[in-house]
Amino acid sequence: MANNVDATAPVTSIPPGNSGLSADLKSTPHAVTVVSGHIDILSVKKAVGIDHTDNRVIRIIVLRKLDPITTLSDKEFLLAWWEVVKCHRALWKRGVHHRNVNPSNIMGYSFGGRFISVLNDFDLSSIKQDHPRGFERTGTVPFMSLDLLTPEATADEVEHVYRHDVESLIWVLIWVSLRYEDGKLLSKDRPLDEWLMSNAVGCAKKKVCFMFKGIGSKNLRTPISHSVSWEVAKKCLAMVYKHGGPLRPASTNDEEVFQTWLQYHVPKDVIQANLLSGQ
Repeated sequence: MANNVDATAPVTSIPPGNSGLSADLKSTPHAVTVVSGHIDILSVKKAVGIDHTDNRVIRIIVLRKLDPITTLSDKEFLLAWWEVVKCHRALWKRGVHHRNVNPSNIMGYSFGGRFISVLNDFDLSSIKQDHPRGFERTGTVPFMSLDLLTPEATADEVEHVYRHDVESLIWVLIWVSLRYEDGKLLSKDRPLDEWLMSNAVGCAKKKVCFMFKGIGSKNLRTPISHSVSWEVAKKCLAMVYKHGGPLRPASTNDEEVFQTWLQYHVPKDVIQANLLSGQ
């Protein structure tokens, strides 16, 4: 499975030996390019003493350079995040489960005057038919669901379901809102640094403490360039507090989770901008 999912990008196939590759790439800036060709390695094999006459086929996939979503601010960031939320939902409904949502895997590029979001890195994903993998604990600890940071989950006894990835999307929103200003990581006094220095159980305790006390602390910095995103993040986190965690059984209806945990808290103008963009 390819690591980048961008439904807006067509595929351009470059035939073997095409010397106009560079020109073709420039003329199709919105395409994912697949380069196929044959390479004669017979002489190489003879030189190293391998008696085999078959040629190998070399394929090169040329992908667009992606920028981190953390370079964005204000509603541009929130719109990009929301587009990934919808992309993730569409993939999940079709049986493609990402299972490792974190800021490094949410990227994009500028095209036609706007930022196109890309959900990246499907190395830990699973297909719906792969039932055993649903219980394999995957993810990046600071952004994993509280359910998946328990000893039971560490022992692969907890199934990875849709709301776990939804919770990860919320933690990403919180993370970027509090730690970045004007597209740059804060140089000092960054909130949540301690989440990076804990094991699964320790991080879970810190995140629970953040939900109960940290989010309302007077010492918590108030975001400036992410003020709108932070307000959305707090409303979404309230749903994690209400329904998430091993002691609070959440709805098993994925569409209900999508709507009540995420969609209902996103400003209408952001949702409208997303609809107008066709994403």
